[in-house]
Amino acid sequence: MNDEELNTTVRERFTGVRMDTPVEDIVKRGRGVRARRRIPVAAGGLAAVAGVAIGATALAGAGQPAGHPVRASLTAWTVQKESNGNVRVTIRELRDPAGLQARLRADGVPANVSDSGLPAACQPASISKSGLLSVVSRHQHGHRVVFVIRPSALPSGDGVFIFDRVGAPTPGARPPGPLAFGLVQTSTACTG
Repeated sequence: MNDEELNTTVRERFTGVRMDTPVEDIVKRGRGVRARRRIPVAAGGLAAVAGVAIGATALAGAGQPAGHPVRASLTAWTVQKESNGNVRVTIRELRDPAGLQARLRADGVPANVSDSGLPAACQPASISKSGLLSVVSRHQHGHRVVFVIRPSALPSGDGVFIFDRVGAPTPGARPPGPLAFGLVQTSTACTG
C-alpha cells in the first residue's frame, strides 16, 4: 500500500464524522489548560525569590539598631555584639582581615586588623598589661582564638589592634601566640 492508497482508505472511513465545535473554542480551551499548568511553576519561582529575599535580609543584620544582638558568620571568623555592649570575635583563620576590621568598626570598635604586623600608620598606645586585659581578653579554643572586646573600657583615643604574630611579630604584644592583640592610638589612617 502506498501513501495515496492509505489517504483514500482513511478518508473513506471518516466520511461521516463531522466536528460541531468551532476551531476558536478549541484554541481557547487549549490556552486555558496551558495557563493552569504554568501556575505551579510560577508559584515555585515566586517562592524561590521570596526565600532568597528573606535569606539576604537575615544576613544583612548590620542594618539593625545598636544594642540588638547581631551576628555575622563567615568561615574564617565570627563577630557577635553582645547585649552588654561587649564584642566577641572568634577567629578560626585570619582570612579577609579588611572584612573583619570593617565589621568591628561597624560594631563601634575602633580597630585595625592585620595579617602582617603593625602598619606604619598605627602608633602603639601606652597602657599597662592589666589595663590592656581590662579592654580585651583572649582565649584559645583548639584552632579558634576568641577575643572579647569591651569598648566601654577603651581609654579615650585608643583602639584595638588584632594581628598575626607569625607574619611579623610586634614588640610588646600580649599574649604570645599566632594571633594577638594590642591597643593603638586612634587615627583616621589606623583605626578609621
